[in-house]
Amino acid sequence: MQPTPWNNDLLAIKNKIESQFQFVFNSVLINYYRHENDYMSWHSDDEKELGERPVIASISFGGARKFAFKEKSQGAKVEIELSHGSLLIMQGETQQYWKHAIPKSYPKGS
Repeated sequence: MQPTPWNNDLLAIKNKIESQFQFVFNSVLINYYRHENDYMSWHSDDEKELGERPVIASISFGGARKFAFKEKSQGAKVEIELSHGSLLIMQGETQQYWKHAIPKSYPKGS
């Protein structure tokens, strides 16, 4: 993949988060979930390029989706519903001890 420069909208969001939380972000990854069957499987953002304790900011736009965490050693799970405009920041040892996912979301009653 070839990186492209920040566009004005993303740069404004980046600047607001950086000034409020005193972090500096150097890249953005955008995931588009078209419907409830689109998902992201369990993973950790623990690539060497991200450093030992990366700070990951996740912003939700559009419909609400669950963001799930699973402890690597015990398997305990925690789910958070992120609605439009939600900001989730993962930092510290989150990537070392937890995996996260965006599970499929099935309509109520199915």
